[in-house]
Amino acid sequence: MTAVSTPTRPATRDFEAVWRLSDWLLRCGRELVDNATLFGGFCERLAADGVPLDRATLHLRALHPQYRGVSRMWQPGEPLVERFMDHGIEKTAMYIESPVRAVIDAGKHLEWRLDGNRALPFLLLEELRDEGYTHYVIAPLPFAGGIVNAISWATRRPEGFSPDELRFLSDLEPSLAAAVEIRALPRFIGHMLTTYVGEEPGRLILEGQVRRGDVRTITAALMLIDLRDFSLMSDTMTPPAVVRLLNEYFDCVIPPIRQQGGEVVEIMGDGVLAIFRRRADVSAAEACAAAVLAAREGLAAIAERNRRSEPELKIGTALHYGTVSYGNIGADDRLDFTVIGPDVNLTSRIERLCRELDRSLLMSQAFVGNLGQPVWEIGHFEMRGFAQMQLLFELPPE
Repeated sequence: MTAVSTPTRPATRDFEAVWRLSDWLLRCGRELVDNATLFGGFCERLAADGVPLDRATLHLRALHPQYRGVSRMWQPGEPLVERFMDHGIEKTAMYIESPVRAVIDAGKHLEWRLDGNRALPFLLLEELRDEGYTHYVIAPLPFAGGIVNAISWATRRPEGFSPDELRFLSDLEPSLAAAVEIRALPRFIGHMLTTYVGEEPGRLILEGQVRRGDVRTITAALMLIDLRDFSLMSDTMTPPAVVRLLNEYFDCVIPPIRQQGGEVVEIMGDGVLAIFRRRADVSAAEACAAAVLAAREGLAAIAERNRRSEPELKIGTALHYGTVSYGNIGADDRLDFTVIGPDVNLTSRIERLCRELDRSLLMSQAFVGNLGQPVWEIGHFEMRGFAQMQLLFELPPE
C-alpha cells in the first residue's frame, strides 16, 4: 500500500507510488497538448503525493531556428513560467556559471543545502537562499536521441528533502524523460520540416506524403525573386559578409510572403520561389492580390534597408499565375518537395527579363488577367522555350 504522507513530513515510498506516477506520465502525460501542461501536471501530482516541492524547473534543448532551448518553472499556486533561450546562450556567463551547465558536464545528480552561511558556487543558489529555499537538487535528463536536458527540485522545508524523497524523484526521472521526449519529438520534427521545406510541405510530409512521385496539381500565383549582381558581390566580399548580406536580403523579402499567406517553396542560392495558392476560400484574384502586396512590401523593405546599409541591393521579382505539380521529386532516397512545370519555367524567364528591362517587378498576362488592378503594359517578348510571345506588365507608380 502507498504510505500516507504530508508536505511537512518525509514519508516512506514504495514501488507502488513510483509505478503510479510513472504510469500517469507514460499513459496520460504523453497525450497532453505540450510539455508545459505535462510538467505542470506532474509537479502537482508530486506535491499531492507529499513531496515538499516549492520550486521545479525543466530545462529542455530545442531544435528551433529562433531559440536554443526553453526553461519552464513550476511553483505551487502560480502559473507556469516559460523562458526561451537565445542561440549562443551557451557562451554567456548566465549559462556557464549555472547549475544547468554544471549538471550536464558532470552527468550526475548535484545537490546543495542552502541553509546556513556557507559559500555557494552559483549566484542562482544565493538568490534561492535569500528567498527562503533550503535544499536544491538538479539532475541530468537525457533523451534517447542523445540530447541531455536538466530537471531541478527545490524546497523551503527546514530539513530539506529526505534521502527517501530524493530516491523517489530519481526513480521517476526515466519515466519523465521518456514522456517529455515523446511530447518534444513531434515539435522537433515539425520545427525542422517547417524551417527547411516550409509549413505546408512539412505538414504533408508528416501526414505521409513521403514517396517519390507523390505529387498533386495545384493552381497558384507564382513569385520568383532574385538578387541582382550577387556573383559580383560574393567575389569581392568575405564569406561571413556574404552570409550576412544574404540574410539581410531574405529578411526583407521572405516575411512579406508569409504575412500575405504565401509559402516559400525554395531558397535557391539568392533566389526565392514562392506560391500563393488558390483554394476553396481564396479566389484567384485574392491570391494574385496577396502576391502583389508581398512584392510591394518586399521592395519597400529593400529600399529601407538600402537607406541604412551598403552595398545597395537590387532585386527582380516576377509574378505569374498558373498550374504546377507540387510534391516529391528526386531519387529513391533523396527527395525534394517542390513545384515544377511549364508555368514555373515561364516565371523564371520573366524574372530574367527584369535585369534586361531594368524593372524590379514584372507580371505575366495570366497574372494580370486575374489581378483586377490597374497595370501598365510593357510589351511582347520572346521567352526561351516558349513558342508564343509573352505580354508583360508592371505596376503603375504609387
